[in-house]
Amino acid sequence: MNQEWKWVNAVVPKMTQKLVNRYALLTAVDVMQPVGRRSLAAKLQATERVVRSDLEVLAESGLLAMATSGVTLTKAGQEAVIELRPLLETLTGVSKKERLLQDKLGLAGCHIVPGDSDDQPEVKALMGRLTNQVLLDEMPPGDSIVAVMGGTTMAIVSETLTESVSVDRHLTFVPARGGMGESPAIQANTIAARMALATHGESQPLYLPELTSNATYDTLRYEPMIANTLATIERANVVIHCVGDAVAMAKRRQMPADVVASLEKQHVVGEAFGDFFDASGQIVYRVPKLGLSISDLDAMDLVVAVAGGHTKAAAIDAYFKIPPKATYLITDEGAADMILKK
Repeated sequence: MNQEWKWVNAVVPKMTQKLVNRYALLTAVDVMQPVGRRSLAAKLQATERVVRSDLEVLAESGLLAMATSGVTLTKAGQEAVIELRPLLETLTGVSKKERLLQDKLGLAGCHIVPGDSDDQPEVKALMGRLTNQVLLDEMPPGDSIVAVMGGTTMAIVSETLTESVSVDRHLTFVPARGGMGESPAIQANTIAARMALATHGESQPLYLPELTSNATYDTLRYEPMIANTLATIERANVVIHCVGDAVAMAKRRQMPADVVASLEKQHVVGEAFGDFFDASGQIVYRVPKLGLSISDLDAMDLVVAVAGGHTKAAAIDAYFKIPPKATYLITDEGAADMILKK
């Protein structure tokens, strides 16, 4: 592939760079649409003249639509973004990074989007679109129960799923577990409902109080509505989840100050499914909860982890020291570069 492009560039100088630049323009429109030329120039750190020239070429090719409200992708443009991605990853070296990260973490698959979601919030939308593609490609046909976690990243993923995921499938979305203190917009119940709506599936909520004792949960699990949802969660065969920075997650969920102090003292770096772990992957604290645990993931047909940003690199690296390994990771260059430097 690289040798072929060497000769392409010899025949048509700078062809590779033109392709990379115009693909970057397409992906920027994909995330920001409808968007104006000035905003695109600022995003791509290019002059408005160059952006205008490329927009005109792509519009003439039928990949973009230009209107007073801004530039948008056409259906052909959306297809181009998906179909050209493998080629662009090879040309820009992303494919190599994906293979290295997959091997380092023992993943079933890995996809890296450009940028750092800590500094560029729109990068999460790109991760969401890749999550949609992984579900489309890897989820088994027929009936599936999809357990999902809460959080800001998962909320954005819920906004990027499409009804194409439900072709030849009947999907039921459920929260992976209950009893976590999140704002309503990013609770797992809300995200499961949004995903169901986006994919024309169904959802089933799990309503539980936050940060309750194990004894209370043992009583609540027998309440008919809760027991019914828990039975559905136990039959889940697909999981979509995030990996969080431990201390940030503890504070966001308003855990007691003494617990947060203890976590900091034990040098925890990450959290997933209510389990807090250190850099070696050792689980040092578990939040009382009902629903799925990390140990339940071995039995799943498909597990997708979505997490990015350089501040989550240590958490992601540590999480994959804990079984299971057969996970598809959707991340960004901010996290991937930090992990690969270790």
